[in-house]
Amino acid sequence: MKRSFSSVVLASLVGAAALTVACSEEVGSGAKNDAGTIPESDAGDDPGAAFDAGEELRVPVPETGRVYAKLESPPALVTPADPKTDLGWDLAFEGLDVYTNSGPSGSGASLAFGPLDPIAFLDDAAPQVPFLTADKAGGAFIRWYFYEGAPNHALYSRFHVFGVKDGDKLYKVQILSYYGKRDGAAVSALYRVRYAEVGQPAKEAVDLDGTAGGTTSGDPSAPSECLDLGTGARTMLTTAEARASSAWHLCFRRQDVSVNGEAGGPRGVGAIDFDAEKTATEKFEDILDLTPESELARFDAIDAASFEGQTLRGDRVVSAFSGLWTERGVTPAAPGKFAWLVVGPDGKKKYLVGFARFEGATATSPGTIAMRVKAVK
Repeated sequence: MKRSFSSVVLASLVGAAALTVACSEEVGSGAKNDAGTIPESDAGDDPGAAFDAGEELRVPVPETGRVYAKLESPPALVTPADPKTDLGWDLAFEGLDVYTNSGPSGSGASLAFGPLDPIAFLDDAAPQVPFLTADKAGGAFIRWYFYEGAPNHALYSRFHVFGVKDGDKLYKVQILSYYGKRDGAAVSALYRVRYAEVGQPAKEAVDLDGTAGGTTSGDPSAPSECLDLGTGARTMLTTAEARASSAWHLCFRRQDVSVNGEAGGPRGVGAIDFDAEKTATEKFEDILDLTPESELARFDAIDAASFEGQTLRGDRVVSAFSGLWTERGVTPAAPGKFAWLVVGPDGKKKYLVGFARFEGATATSPGTIAMRVKAVK
């Protein structure tokens, strides 16, 4: 049966749609990101032409280490004494990664959203977006969902199958739903998850509590639920407690699913999205056709041989830009011709950023980035 927003659980969420995706504002025209679809350009044959507005900033990215930039006019490169505590920078560049002054990257309150159609760069007001993202630990599960914009503002599972490795133990995981019920009311961030040790029968965990205090973005001091895939044990942990605990494999907090390895925690767990290559081309109408029943066969098909030759990693620091600001599969590296909304480390100033071109790029470095910056209201 095709899923729809009018299904039993989702229908009653329309009135509480802001909870589903940590919304800070209502979605506006053209505001899509890779949680949904990357927008098509409306800026003619040269999307970069939209970046003629604003001020230019040239960023030579070194072979090793990070370079920091402030976006306030005039935008410039800066050298913070301590990047972890300095509020004088907005964006940091390292290799093909872009970070904001927030979360594990800095002590600021920076946020970002994108990619946006480059036509957004021509406006003097910040575009309306569904949510804004601080830097955080993330990894294999970062694209588990497909975001549907207005009017429903709903998250749909892509039904990707994930592999999880803990020592010599191999597990497989499939997220079935982001929505559950509590006291008869529909609630977002109550996960339903299918999982199994490879070679063993499938199990389900229902109503895994990722509500993190019930706020739209989750309260770091509020616990959310973490799952041990071997024992089925479920533990409520704050963000800080989870990063120090070995009692779990996966933690669920709002739309984020963490892995207990590397930046995610001390257990040394690694994970992989076996269906990651599908993400760039998946379409909403195709996602709607998927159900837990239709995707069980793909889950069952994962065996020990599926893990051979694969690289499984724990969580690393990711930002709104991760994996989205450059063209996919292009060598040398090239920028995606999109606009990005960035909130400064004070949590107030807003900027549009566009990456016009790379000069001297390689497969692993953008070389010198020619970018445009525009302050917006």
